[in-house]
Amino acid sequence: MTRLRINLTALLSLMLISNMALESSALELAVNGGFETGTFNDGSPEASWQQFPGGGIQSIVSPGNGSTFAANLNVPVRSQTDPPVDNLIKNANLGIGIVTPGQDITIKWDMRGSLTGAGGVVFVELFSELDGGGVSKQEIYTNAPIFPTADWQSFIWNTTLGPDVAGGVTLQLKASCGPVEGCGVDAYFDNVSISVIPEPASVALLGLAGLALVGSRRRRNG
Repeated sequence: MTRLRINLTALLSLMLISNMALESSALELAVNGGFETGTFNDGSPEASWQQFPGGGIQSIVSPGNGSTFAANLNVPVRSQTDPPVDNLIKNANLGIGIVTPGQDITIKWDMRGSLTGAGGVVFVELFSELDGGGVSKQEIYTNAPIFPTADWQSFIWNTTLGPDVAGGVTLQLKASCGPVEGCGVDAYFDNVSISVIPEPASVALLGLAGLALVGSRRRRNG
């Protein structure tokens, strides 16, 4: 019994170490997630953050949250006759050929800001992209808008990808205002991370192999 207990303890320790190793090897997909280039671009031919102001204002500001820069999505205060505004940026088509259908993914970001009047909201959205256009899954964090506060807040979103990710994944940050008089949004984002969680299959296989080893030792020892 003592030897079995020792074997089980060793197995659990091995599984824990292996799981920690897998988590530490998570692949970062976000490009220029901290906006530390001082622009929405990381210097590559294609902008790392695609910009769609929609009538709002987009800028890189300083300081960020423990960093030099952050992104600002601003929707100026609207009059009742002003059209709605969706002010958004995208880190688009990431991880093509790397991400897999149904894979675990973790998204992190920091946000602060303010809302003026009624009707202003912020959305964080994830798209599982098809090759050539369209999506196999579209998901909104908490399935609802989030509301910035004056102080920086850190968010973590664990979810899974759709059944087809041939076109990679896209993260969209959006500040929106409807045609509501007095509506305004001033949202700041920093430290955006999009990481693929290693598949747990290898940990499960390791556990099964370890259990088989323990069983064989029990049989040999009577």
